[in-house]
Formats: sequence, C-alpha cells, structure tokens
Amino acid sequence: MYTMTTATYTDKIALKNVDDELKNKGVPTENFFINEKKLQIKVKMPESEEQEIRDILNRHGPTNVE
Repeated sequence: MYTMTTATYTDKIALKNVDDELKNKGVPTENFFINEKKLQIKVKMPESEEQEIRDILNRHGPTNVE
C-alpha cells in the first residue's frame, strides 16, 4: 500500500535539496511533485519506506509535514 506525504518549506533551496536527496535515494521522479509557488513537495511512497522518506523531508527544515 502507498501513502502520500506533503512537506512545506520556507525557501526553494530546501526544495531543491529534498529533490536531490530523493533522486539520490532512488525515488522515481513520478512519485514526487514539487510546487514551487507553495514551497511544497508531495511524495507518494510505499508504507515500508515512509519513515526513511520522512527523515529526508525533516532533514531540510520543513515548516509542516502532513
């Protein structure tokens, strides 16, 4: 089963860093979407990888993770 997580950041640099780290981890680009206007990234992931993905998202100082 898959789950969706949305993280909000304060700047585009954090978004770029999360993008790079997700790609380096091997997350397919079709499994995440970046909204630069809202400074958000949405990630679709298997439940088995949820904690690892949340750790990546939290490493870059989000203001909110849902």
